Amino acid sequence: MRNHLSLSILIGAALVCGACGSSEQSKSSTGNAEATTTATGRTPVQSAPTGDAPPVSIAHGTPPAAGGQSGMDTAALDKKVEQVESKAKAPGATQADKTAAAAAYLERGNVFYIAGNPSLYKFALRDFRRALRYDPNNAEARAKQQQITEIYQSMGRPVPDLGNEP
Repeated sequence: MRNHLSLSILIGAALVCGACGSSEQSKSSTGNAEATTTATGRTPVQSAPTGDAPPVSIAHGTPPAAGGQSGMDTAALDKKVEQVESKAKAPGATQADKTAAAAAYLERGNVFYIAGNPSLYKFALRDFRRALRYDPNNAEARAKQQQITEIYQSMGRPVPDLGNEP
């Protein structure tokens, strides 16, 4: 437990420190759209996280300009969540419908989780909580929900209530 708390505090501190870095990106000298570098000359990592910790992006600035409340373009995932949730809420919904809803929420939650922007954690937390409504045994959603909660607590900030509403 102590190591887990220390890890959470370390991650929170890294997120706060990383937010101070430059978020501007420029194309490399070859003009290749896939080979972008930051102002520090490093290439941002776009891979999924390994282990339990959310990745710390070297570009902590604002999220891409598009989309709704989060500033991210999640329209396709939003539509997917809406479709599978309507099936999962319908009378006679099967366990497969509920599992599909949980998977859709988990997928969208992971987009916010790995974005490298701590201000998006509240949206990830919301989606992980909703995934757990449909699949209470989803270990990934539970672990990530717990980790985000511990990060907020370690920083002395209130844990957002998103996703707890009925």
